[in-house]
Amino acid sequence: MLLISEAWWPAKSSADLGKAYLEAMSKYPDDLSLGKPIVRAAVWTEEDSMKSVSINSIAPGKVKESMDVAYNRLLLLSSMVEGYKYDLHIAYDLAEAMPLVGLAAPKE
Repeated sequence: MLLISEAWWPAKSSADLGKAYLEAMSKYPDDLSLGKPIVRAAVWTEEDSMKSVSINSIAPGKVKESMDVAYNRLLLLSSMVEGYKYDLHIAYDLAEAMPLVGLAAPKE
């Protein structure tokens, strides 16, 4: 399973976001027992805003704990940066999703 975080904020708030991000990561650091970063952050501009996406694998049985860390980070960021918005998603990877469409997942 994957934990996907999407965020967007006003471009003029980027310096504030950088400081808030460092604080959030210090307070809620990566815990590799919960999963691992696949894309730590991909960032791009869109008109007068900035957007980002991060993708993390989730270790088996660690969905709740992974969500707790992600939500705590996102809530801290949104409290520190005016206009910061986010979405958080749980998604199947390709092999996990194949049975949903009637296909057998490949053997590892």
